[in-house]
Amino acid sequence: MRILHIWDQAGVAFVLAKYQRLKGHNSKAIMVREYDKYGIGKFYNQYVIDATLADFDQKSVDEAHSADILHIHSRSDMVFKFREEFGKSKKIILQYHGTDIRGIKKQKLPHRSKLSDLAVRGIFAYRRLRDLILIKKRIHTKAQRLADAVIVSTPDLLPLVSKAIFLPNLIDTDHFIPEKISSPKLERPQALTMDTEATDIQLSLSYCRKHNVNLDIDVYNRIRDPIMYGDMPAFLKKYGVYVDVRFVDGKILENLSKTALEALACGLDVLDYKLNRRHGLPVEYDPMNVTSRLETIYSH
Repeated sequence: MRILHIWDQAGVAFVLAKYQRLKGHNSKAIMVREYDKYGIGKFYNQYVIDATLADFDQKSVDEAHSADILHIHSRSDMVFKFREEFGKSKKIILQYHGTDIRGIKKQKLPHRSKLSDLAVRGIFAYRRLRDLILIKKRIHTKAQRLADAVIVSTPDLLPLVSKAIFLPNLIDTDHFIPEKISSPKLERPQALTMDTEATDIQLSLSYCRKHNVNLDIDVYNRIRDPIMYGDMPAFLKKYGVYVDVRFVDGKILENLSKTALEALACGLDVLDYKLNRRHGLPVEYDPMNVTSRLETIYSH
């Protein structure tokens, strides 16, 4: 089977391409190198087709000619381009990963005065935003109808997409592996959590305090100081616990984040949204299991 992944979110497309190749398929992913903030594309370089932002669309169409399956990650606009070019001769899969369909209501604005903030958030800005949201919703709805299948990476996204299929995020268990010999975690807080673009870290910390979580939690600002993907396992193993309490748009997320899954694969305990401790990567996130489930989706 010849598979082309279009775009990438959090390395999912790259890891899929790797394990699909291990299962004997011809799989690769096309991505814009300048968007590789965490060095994931560089790490999986052998599975990646580089493109510039200017030539991404056309290069994707060119590469798609030799593929049987076009697996689009987040870029719902590409569904229209491929249907226009290939009609129904190609299988098109559209996959959502989170804020690409959920959105972020409370965007962090650049620093400005309170007066200008009020202007930006005024009635005209609201109307423009409302119109943009409606247009974006219509685009998503049409793209979903044109796709042969629509996948979501977390269960909380199922209500947002009609007839969606849940496919767990796979974790590269060749890269994220436990320590062979456990070593003491010295001179660091015992627990870690991440401050990211989509989450409200203050709500998360308040939630932990309210429920008497007795851990010294190190908050790492991943926005300001990106950790390269190749260095991520070693970074995680400096801690014993990963706190996976995340609030987006004021609501707590019930699924395990990809970072939490990576932490489990590295042997850390994970504190989930119910503040239950988890240990060990669940089998449904094993890369071979996920790629096998994906093959079933492709074939049907």
